[in-house]
Amino acid sequence: MFEPLEPSEFCEKWIPIKRSKNPGEYGYRKESCKLLAELTGYGETTCNNWLSTPSEIPQLVRLYLRSVDILWQIQQIIPTQVNNFKQ
Repeated sequence: MFEPLEPSEFCEKWIPIKRSKNPGEYGYRKESCKLLAELTGYGETTCNNWLSTPSEIPQLVRLYLRSVDILWQIQQIIPTQVNNFKQ
């Protein structure tokens, strides 16, 4: 149904948007770990390991990140307030 999304790819796309840090900048990895921990409920240390050792990432996390990615993309496209129905 959904193509799994690696945490590193997810972070490359969303950390600049959500946390204003670009890959290679000081604090990027820390912000990546914090966001992944917030989204998945895993600890920041575990999320840090995922960025170093992708083989340790549970498959369900990859699918969940794809779902979040799709949802956030939709939120960017659709305005938060739709005024089409106001008369």
